[in-house]
Amino acid sequence: MIRAAGLEGPVKMIAVQGQVLSLTEDSVKLRLGVAALATEPNRRALAEKMSARTGRPFRVVFEVGNVEGTTVADEERRERVDAHRAMVEAFRKDPFVIDVAELFGGTVDEDSIRALQPEDPDSTTNER
Repeated sequence: MIRAAGLEGPVKMIAVQGQVLSLTEDSVKLRLGVAALATEPNRRALAEKMSARTGRPFRVVFEVGNVEGTTVADEERRERVDAHRAMVEAFRKDPFVIDVAELFGGTVDEDSIRALQPEDPDSTTNER
């Protein structure tokens, strides 16, 4: 929902780092750990973006306090870690990787494993 709403800057930071206390089809209550972010302009900006996304008025309420639950940022981080772990496991099990590692006595550097990025059709080199 956050990506679809086109949130950017401080408003996006608030949405992903705030703890969702309640969420309905027309409102959200967020607990923010930083009081300086709980401003009326930020609340209004988030409400406007979410209203545009949902096609109806969307109410946003901020509460300042310790963020104790899972945030969207926490979930995104967990998803990235899980996806990387699965990618590393698949890479390690690839027959070609196994053969090359055995042939050269190599090991897999897990931190070097990354998903392939689509090639830029305008690119004339393979440098990244």
